[in-house]
Amino acid sequence: MELSKFLPRTNLLKPLQRFNDIRLLGSLMLLGLLLRLPSLGLGLWRDEGSTYFNALPSDLGKLLETVQYTELNPPGFYLIMHQWIQWFGIQDVVFKLPAFFFGLLLIPAVYFLGKVASSRETGAIAAAIATFDSNAIYYSQEARPYSLTTLLCCLVVIFYCKALATKDQIRYMLAFVLCVVLLLYVQYTGLLLVVSLGIITLYLLWRNAENCRPVSFAIAFGVIFLLFTPWLQTFLLHLHTGTPWDDKHPWLMRPLLLFKNIMGTFPLSTRGQKFWLLFVLLGLAVEAKELFFLTDRSLSRFCTPPKASKVTVIGCFILPSAMLAVLSYGGGRYITPFAPFVWVLFSSWLVALFQYTNRCWTSQGYRFSRQLAFVFLILLLVLPSSRYALSLGNYDKSGIRSLAADFQGKHQEKTIYLLSPDFFGPTFGYYFAQLPVEFHGFGRWHHPEIFSPQGYAELWNSPTLISDTEQHIQDMVKQGYQRLALIQHSGTMTDRGSMKYSRVNQFFSRLRQTYPLVQETDYPGSEESVTLYLFSIIDKN
Repeated sequence: MELSKFLPRTNLLKPLQRFNDIRLLGSLMLLGLLLRLPSLGLGLWRDEGSTYFNALPSDLGKLLETVQYTELNPPGFYLIMHQWIQWFGIQDVVFKLPAFFFGLLLIPAVYFLGKVASSRETGAIAAAIATFDSNAIYYSQEARPYSLTTLLCCLVVIFYCKALATKDQIRYMLAFVLCVVLLLYVQYTGLLLVVSLGIITLYLLWRNAENCRPVSFAIAFGVIFLLFTPWLQTFLLHLHTGTPWDDKHPWLMRPLLLFKNIMGTFPLSTRGQKFWLLFVLLGLAVEAKELFFLTDRSLSRFCTPPKASKVTVIGCFILPSAMLAVLSYGGGRYITPFAPFVWVLFSSWLVALFQYTNRCWTSQGYRFSRQLAFVFLILLLVLPSSRYALSLGNYDKSGIRSLAADFQGKHQEKTIYLLSPDFFGPTFGYYFAQLPVEFHGFGRWHHPEIFSPQGYAELWNSPTLISDTEQHIQDMVKQGYQRLALIQHSGTMTDRGSMKYSRVNQFFSRLRQTYPLVQETDYPGSEESVTLYLFSIIDKN
C-alpha cells in the first residue's frame, strides 16, 4: 500500500522521492559501469587515432587549424581531449575515460528526460534501457564525440521542455542556449536537433501551447546562431567536403534509410524486429492521433493542446531521422544521438500499456501473467546486451595494436613501412609514436597519420597513384632500403562511395610480381584487421 495515498501532496514527500531517485540512479550507474568496463581495454582504431592527433598540438591555434583540416566535426571534443592528455597522458584506457564518463552520465540524463517528458516510471525504464543498450555501451568506450553528443542532446531537450513547463523561463532558456551551443561545437549532428526544435516550436505556437512565447524562443535561436557564426565558414567547408567513402543512395531508396534509422534506435535485441517495428508504429499512430487528428471537442481554437514535452520528444526522434534519410545517412553513429528520445517514447508506451491492462484485467491469473511478462521483458533487455558487453573485451579493435607489440625488439633497419590503404595511418601513428619507425601511406605517402577527407577522393582517383607509389619505393631502394613491410587491409577491398579502394588490390598484385614475398602474418581486430607482408627489395644492380 502506497504511503502517498494517505499523505497530502506537500513538500514532505519530495525528500523521499529524491532519495529513491538517487538510489535508483546509483544502482543503474553501477550496472552501467560494470557493463562498460570490459570494453575499455579494447585499444584504439583509426577514428580514435585521429582524435589523438587532433588533440596533440600544444598551441590552441594549431589545434583549431588541425581540426579544420582533418575532421568533419567542430573542435569542442578535441579541446577537451587536448586538456585531458595534458593532465593524464595517452595510455589506452586513460585516453577513453572522457567518453566513458559521458556515457555513464547519459543514464541519469535519460532518466530526467523521461521524467520531464512523461513520468518517473517512464524515466526509470528509459534509464534502464540506456544502461543496457548495446550502442550506448559501445560508444562509451569510443574516444570520439558520440557519447558527449548524445548526452548534450538529452540536456538540450530537458531544458527546452523545462522552459515550456514553467512561467519562469529565464534560467532554463539560458541553460538551453548554453547546451545547444556546446552541442553545435561538439558535433554537427546537433544542427539537426536545432532545426527540429525550431519546427517543433512553430508547431507549438500554432497549437497555442502554454508558455511557448515566440519572442523568448526567437531570441534564444538568434543567440545560438550568433554564437555559432565564428565556425560557420568551416562548417560550410566541411559540408562541401562530405564523406566521400559513403555511398549516396538513390532518392527512391532513401525511405528505406528512414526505416533503418528507426530500427537502429530500438532499445532491445535486434531479434524479432518485425514485432518491435509494429509496436513502434502502433505507438506513433496513437501519438499522431493526438497531434493531428482533432476530435469534435478539440475543434475549438481554445482547446487544450497536447503535452508540449511529449510533442518535443516525438519530434526530436522523427524529424532528425527523416533529415538523415534525406541526406543519405543511416544508422550507427549518425542516429545514436537521437536514440534516447526513442527510449523515452518506448518506455512511456510500456507504462501506458501496463496501466491499461491494470484497469482492464484484475484477476489473480492476470497478475501472475503480468509478472511473467515483466520478467520476460527484463531478460530480453538484459541478457543480449550483457552478453554483447562482455564479448567486446575479447578482441582488440585494431590488429595494429598486436603488430606494435610484436615489433618490440624486432625492428629491422633499412625497412620501408607502408600502410595500404593510408587510412590506417592514425592507428599506426598512435601505436608506433614511441618507436623508431618511418612510415608512409598508399594514398598519402607523407604523414598518413594526419588523415583528412579534403581532396581524399581526388587523391585516390589519380591515374598515377600506383606508379607514383612504386617510384617512391624505387627511390628508397636506391638509398639502401632492403625490405618493404606492407601493412595491408586483410581481405579484398572494394570501392566505397567515390573512393577507389580497389586500387589496393591492384597495387598488391604489382608488388607480388615485382618483389619476392618472404613473410606473411595476420593481425585480426574487431574494427581493423591487417596483414603484414614482408617483401625483399634489395637492389641487385
